[in-house]
Amino acid sequence: MSDNSEKVAENGNSWTKLEMESFESPPLPKKKDKTNFVSLQIGGGETANFIPLEESGDNYKKRKEAEDILKQAQEKADLLEREAYEKGFAQGEKDGIELGEKKVLKVIENIENFFIEMSHLKKEILKQYEKGILDLIFAIAEKIVHRKIESDERIVKDIVLKAFELASEKSKIMLRVNPEDFDYIERLKPEFFSKFKDLKSIIVTSDPSITRGGCFLETPYGDLDATVETQLEKIYQSLEGGVFKIEN
Repeated sequence: MSDNSEKVAENGNSWTKLEMESFESPPLPKKKDKTNFVSLQIGGGETANFIPLEESGDNYKKRKEAEDILKQAQEKADLLEREAYEKGFAQGEKDGIELGEKKVLKVIENIENFFIEMSHLKKEILKQYEKGILDLIFAIAEKIVHRKIESDERIVKDIVLKAFELASEKSKIMLRVNPEDFDYIERLKPEFFSKFKDLKSIIVTSDPSITRGGCFLETPYGDLDATVETQLEKIYQSLEGGVFKIEN
């Protein structure tokens, strides 16, 4: 730079004008030659891999075949992975179903064992309390019978007729009944004579010891107990003898 300067005045302002010496810039170094590349544009403005311009013909074809082989290998690997997953899932589902079935069968087995044990327990309970159960049944039956007798006087009629049928000798009969049944039985005498042709004589007597609904029949050849108590006792003995007997 020279020391030459010049004062310049413009619009009342002044400044010094400097003059610069001219110079030439040195030439830029040349870049080394490189292989020229070209980029391929694909859809959406996306730039694909660079392909060397000098790669053509057999080299490009071989590289393309290699890429196709790799792609097919990847697709095959993905397919095998998916098949393995699906197979594993199906096997897991199958194992789950089998496990569930085994659990259900175990529950059913436990229920069956429970009922078997309950059946044995039921037999043990019945065997242990058989006498008490029979007594309870008998007491209930007795109450039912007495209530039925009190509400229906025809019951004593049926019992007397049954006693007549069982008597081996019917020509002469003495019949003892409860005082409350006496008048009713007296009125039935004509029916008795009509039903039993070999019946010649019937004497009806009132006996407070006879429970209402029953009777006691006497003949020259033997007596027949048709009282309610005796009939209930026979029922009880029948039950005790084996009808409700629990097998060992």
